[in-house]
Amino acid sequence: MVKVEELIPLLHKNNIKFIIIGGQAAVLQGSGFVTADIDFCYSRDKNNLENIVIALSPFKPTLRGADKNLPFIFDPKTLEMGMNFTFSTDIGDIDLLGEVTGIGNYEDTLKYSETLDIYNLPCKVLTLEGLIISKKASTRQKDLIVLKELEAILEIQKRRKNNP
Repeated sequence: MVKVEELIPLLHKNNIKFIIIGGQAAVLQGSGFVTADIDFCYSRDKNNLENIVIALSPFKPTLRGADKNLPFIFDPKTLEMGMNFTFSTDIGDIDLLGEVTGIGNYEDTLKYSETLDIYNLPCKVLTLEGLIISKKASTRQKDLIVLKELEAILEIQKRRKNNP
């Protein structure tokens, strides 16, 4: 289980531009979905890539699911050359996505984010609408299962706004 209470302050301290997406975003938006990792859409500008490496290096990121003998160097150049990464770290599983399925890159995803207070820090989180777009564009069974719940939560929120 990822130690979100350690990770979020660390990202802020290192001035990392990120948006919480995926299962953790769904939970923050009211879902009962349980997830053990945390997914971020991250800005791919040079400074941000360097800050990500500085912040996460002490936690020894390795490629999750890859052969342990596969050579891997966690540095800005590697992040620049790739796009989406799934890491195992000493503080839990962290997925860094340069693009969100159905939405696009960090700048595109910002349009579907809102700021929520997490551990007394302002964090960008994918909105229900953004989550629904992303889940609809996905072909993963687990995404399609949570999609129905997210649509129901959005419908309830709309009804509350119309009938206070």
